[in-house]
Amino acid sequence: MTSAVSDWEIGRREGELPEGWAEATLEEIVVRTLGGDWGEEIAKFPEGTRVRVIRGKEFRDWGRDRATRAPERAIKPASLGKRRLACGDLVIEISGGGVGQPVGRALLIDEEALRRADSPLVCSNFCRQVRVHREVDPAFVHLALNLHYLCGGLDELQTQTTNIRNLNFSKFLSGVILPLPPRAEQGRIVEKARELLGPVERARESLARLPEILRRFRQSVLTAAYAGELTAEWRDRQDPSEPLTERLRDVFAARREAWEMACCEAEAFDRRSPRRPKNLEPAAWEAPEPLEAPEVPEGWSLAALQDLAHRTQYGLSIKADADARRGIAMLRMSNIQGGRIDATELKYIPVKAVDVPAFRVRRGDILFNRTNSPELVGKAAVFDLDLEAVFASYVVRIECAERLVDSRYLCGWINSPWGRQWARTVRTESVSQANINVSRLQTMPVPVPPLAEQREIVRRIEELFAFAETVERRVAVAAARAENLWRTILARALRGELVPTEAEIARGEGRGFEPASDLLERIAAERLVAPGDGALTHEAREVEEDVAERVLAAIRQACWGAGEMTREDLIRRVAVRLGSPRFGKSVRAWLERHLEIALTRRIVARKGDLLTGVTPQFGRYDYGFLMATVERLMIRGVESRKDEVVRALAAYLGYGQVTPAIRERMDRVFQWAAQDGRLGVRDRWITLL
Repeated sequence: MTSAVSDWEIGRREGELPEGWAEATLEEIVVRTLGGDWGEEIAKFPEGTRVRVIRGKEFRDWGRDRATRAPERAIKPASLGKRRLACGDLVIEISGGGVGQPVGRALLIDEEALRRADSPLVCSNFCRQVRVHREVDPAFVHLALNLHYLCGGLDELQTQTTNIRNLNFSKFLSGVILPLPPRAEQGRIVEKARELLGPVERARESLARLPEILRRFRQSVLTAAYAGELTAEWRDRQDPSEPLTERLRDVFAARREAWEMACCEAEAFDRRSPRRPKNLEPAAWEAPEPLEAPEVPEGWSLAALQDLAHRTQYGLSIKADADARRGIAMLRMSNIQGGRIDATELKYIPVKAVDVPAFRVRRGDILFNRTNSPELVGKAAVFDLDLEAVFASYVVRIECAERLVDSRYLCGWINSPWGRQWARTVRTESVSQANINVSRLQTMPVPVPPLAEQREIVRRIEELFAFAETVERRVAVAAARAENLWRTILARALRGELVPTEAEIARGEGRGFEPASDLLERIAAERLVAPGDGALTHEAREVEEDVAERVLAAIRQACWGAGEMTREDLIRRVAVRLGSPRFGKSVRAWLERHLEIALTRRIVARKGDLLTGVTPQFGRYDYGFLMATVERLMIRGVESRKDEVVRALAAYLGYGQVTPAIRERMDRVFQWAAQDGRLGVRDRWITLL
């Protein structure tokens, strides 16, 4: 564990766990774990049962939404019967996360979640359902798991493949150690922690909404800027500027002259003439449906991006690596982030492998991401770093004509809401990749104000964006403080500092109390005699409360071929079969109780002061006894499957499995009971009349 884990561990290391507390691993208090079920699409599985499936995505907004936004799926009714989430269940994220987000988050299914759910709840197969013992408060365990996660205590219990993390669940159960107070104190701690955490949670939720508000703010700034609204008053105070048409005419003339000179030079030196550029004449811009062309104020013009660019150029198709000593930096699509060049993760190519001057990026160049995921394709940034670099093939370099357009202005237009919608409209997709070729890029319509106004627009955008960044930094500081306060409250809760301890209250009231160590001993004793799957709750058809059929089966097996024996010998034989040759008072009491039940069910019989097995052969049970047992297990008037009744009866009498002999014997019993009018029989179904 990391040193942060556990602020509560400081007290543990100093031997200062509160009086009456004990330490417990999760596996000591968990009685049920089960994987989830993602199910099928409802349309493809109409006969399935509709459910809401909790994924990792639901964890983030659980406090606000619970599972109301979880996807609706269809699963088999039998799967729902096993996996339906109940109040008090914990859901643990075991797979997902990413490089900066560990898995292991936990959420608590509470009454509000069940009340707001319009369908039964299950968790996905990337999660685990966890149920703790009925005498441990699941809300307290939830608090403890939250602290472990926040402090990094689960990092060492997970592995990472590609971008997915996986929690080692068995190590999670055995390796997470919780400080456990007495049962009544758990509830008081939870109540007080909720009281203190409530305002912090509301503050965290408010802070979490601010990034989206700031994102929309930036988008509204760009929308206003490129509609001329940011500079409307500024524009009214300026003298008329040279129209764009005149500037374009001069630029086109200069381009033609440069191309003609290049052709003459090539002819003079007997070289191939350069290809005729496309931007020697005005190009037609295109607003693809359903987009409408942007409206521009008086004094502005619309122009195709091709007219405003001196050159557009594809990048290099060369594999790069992370070794800076081997060459020159190559800017890739991942280096274009938030409208800026991010040079924190650079890769390099050998200098000798490429014509560096032809692909060297210069200040003011726009790098346009032509291939990426459908959501990210079309993003752009202006290169403004003191860095020698070239650019990769998934990036297009746009060199702006300085007399026509400011590169920062054009880049802002590409990243504006209209520009992003344009990218979504013109992109072509294949599998998970999307592409925008240079030909489409060159037809993009651009609202072009005079150069002076472009620079004023850029200045105002940067000023407002700087304000947004200041707010973001303050939000980050506030969020960190809220996170620290959250952790501090949880740590104090798990150190027993929020409420008086049960020991203190008991002394003040002059009474005793059950320490957590005794609680854990009772849980361990019940686990010993519980069914093999670890569930401590009794089945609906069991008559005696909390009867463990596993113990009855161990009693029957201990009697086979053993003859007569004392009560003490039988108890010890049963304990050995259950894997606990050493046991205390709690286990002995359980075994004594089950021995009495075995006597009642004719699994064991008394021979004077000794005990002996009644019969290992099921066929020796008479019809009257078997039918009386059936009547105890079934509900009158309710139709049940034959095989389920047989299985329940066999377990009731201590048989670990249903053999062909048991099945054959019960078929005859059902036939006789039908003839007597005690049962109704229909194919594989029977009804107690």
